[in-house]
Order: sequence, then structure tokens, then C-alpha cells
Amino acid sequence: MVKATEKGFGFLEVDAQKSYFIPPPQMKKVMHGDRIIAVIHSEKERESAEPEELVEPFLTRFVGKVQGKHDRLAIVPDHPLLKDAIPCRAARGLNHEFKEGDWAVAEMRRHPLKGDRSFYAELTQYITLVTTTLYRGGLPLRAIIWKKKHQTASLPKCSMKVWFVKI
Repeated sequence: MVKATEKGFGFLEVDAQKSYFIPPPQMKKVMHGDRIIAVIHSEKERESAEPEELVEPFLTRFVGKVQGKHDRLAIVPDHPLLKDAIPCRAARGLNHEFKEGDWAVAEMRRHPLKGDRSFYAELTQYITLVTTTLYRGGLPLRAIIWKKKHQTASLPKCSMKVWFVKI
């Protein structure tokens, strides 16, 4: 399993005692939590891993905060070790114009280890703006406010209109 660090490099943890360094350029092909097959290189008594094949992606469907860059959208997953914005677009038929600060449900559509050039996600559901009254009132970031009209069978129903995302 890939373990990312805040400094851009990471480690491939094979078991409790053994891990291999993943240099920053190779970390661009994976994200924290991905299960991969890698080629191990030995150079001057140092071993490093080069990701080769994706066994199981860490992210498939996730909640994140939308960012807008030059009329292009990206989403930052709501996870402490996933800081990079993932380019994205709204799913066809989704009737919402996403903007900076929106919270959304997204699904990963592209991964570099699946032959794609980069990561890419599709926004599948609008949740809310981060500036809602309840958020400003001190609810933790992990509390996502669901408006009743946005609830679906795939999401838990709750009478208080607050859904806590399990991380």
C-alpha cells in the first residue's frame, strides 16, 4: 500500500517491517492508499519503488471541496493526506453549476496507472456550499450538510439534514 508524505515523496509498505521509498516523480502516478505492484530498483545500497500496475485504487467514490481554476474545475478530497486537487467535470445530466467552495460527491474516472495521463474525476452529486449557516455555526468540516431535496437512496436519510462522512 502507498503511504504519502506531505513533502511529495512516499513509501510502498509491503508489510509491517519492510517499505520502499517512492520518489516524488513516481508519486505523481499514485495517491495515498493505492494498492500497487511496483518494480524495485537498487542503487548505491538504496532501494526505491517504481509503480507499475494498479491493483486497487484508494479513491473510487469520495466527498470533496470544489476549486475553480481559470474556468476549470478541480476537487480536493476530504482526507488529511490527500491535498492535491484532482481535475474534474460535472456528470452529464447533473443540474448544478459548480463553483469554488461547493462540496460534492465525485467518482474517479482516470488513473495514471490505468494508462491515463493523469488523475481525473467526475462530479456526480452536489452537496452544499461550505459557507452555509450551520458550517459557520461551528460544525466540524467532516459534517456535510445535505439538503432534503438532494437525498437519494444511496445516501443515509436523516431527519436533522446532517450527514457525517466516515473517513
